[in-house]
Amino acid sequence: MSSPARSRSLLIVIAFAVVYIGWGTTYLANHFLLRELPPFLLGALRFFLAGGLALAWTLSQPRAPIQRSDWGSALAGGVLLIAVGQGVLIYANQYLPTGILAMLYTTLPLWSVALEWLLGERPPTGVLIGLLIASAGIVLLMSNSLGATANSAQWFAGALVVLATLLWACGAWLLRQRPPFSSSWRGLSLQMLIGASLLGLFGVWHGDWQHLPTTNLSREAWLWLLYLVLPVSLGVYPAYFWLLREVPASLVSTFAFVNPVVALLLGYLLLNEQLSLTALGACLATLLGVSLIIFARR
Repeated sequence: MSSPARSRSLLIVIAFAVVYIGWGTTYLANHFLLRELPPFLLGALRFFLAGGLALAWTLSQPRAPIQRSDWGSALAGGVLLIAVGQGVLIYANQYLPTGILAMLYTTLPLWSVALEWLLGERPPTGVLIGLLIASAGIVLLMSNSLGATANSAQWFAGALVVLATLLWACGAWLLRQRPPFSSSWRGLSLQMLIGASLLGLFGVWHGDWQHLPTTNLSREAWLWLLYLVLPVSLGVYPAYFWLLREVPASLVSTFAFVNPVVALLLGYLLLNEQLSLTALGACLATLLGVSLIIFARR
């Protein structure tokens, strides 16, 4: 393997690690922040801050002229990935345990593969086998989690998550088909600011602005918000959007299979949630399926 190819492979591995770990911990951060902030206000605040920082960085650098195609890509990412994808995630986090919520997001790779197949790109056999194994692992994790005891709000939140993953997959496909942003950081800032604006409007509809914290946020909440703004929003999103340009969308979407494993382990370590042998076996099956998908796409 040549040196440039080796460097590219290393960058891809690092980018996947950033996405897997960063988004896998988002559920836990939202869990704590929702104790003090309503959902859409939390999302709007997070992405206004992150988008503002990205825009400030862009303005401090030599600027390429903005292209018309930049606006279309920013709308696709801002609406489908941030406003809908992240907005629904935060909203559903009020009603569903972090691990279950992360598990529901595993429908994203299924939608991504289905879109590729519908558009004439048949996935390799290894990808299909990996999807089946990973899906079986997730079903095992979800068993007895949502059943007769679940209330209507939980089922509604779960249905919203599945719909949001479909729209996320469509948005990821659109971004992959469109020309690259003239400036990657400006594109990131535009997507975040568009998404934050829509989340703010969702907050008006949901009544979030009537429930602003009457006292200052706790130190813990500020730390979690800082974590979501800096390493997650300004670290994970650039890695994710770069991967969409470098590898198939169905491979990038494997983060949705790894997230439940990360969320489950964090729940065990930080929230004292139970981690049974069955859950451990399901995690191993999920990781095996993801590994098959990755190696089949090499």
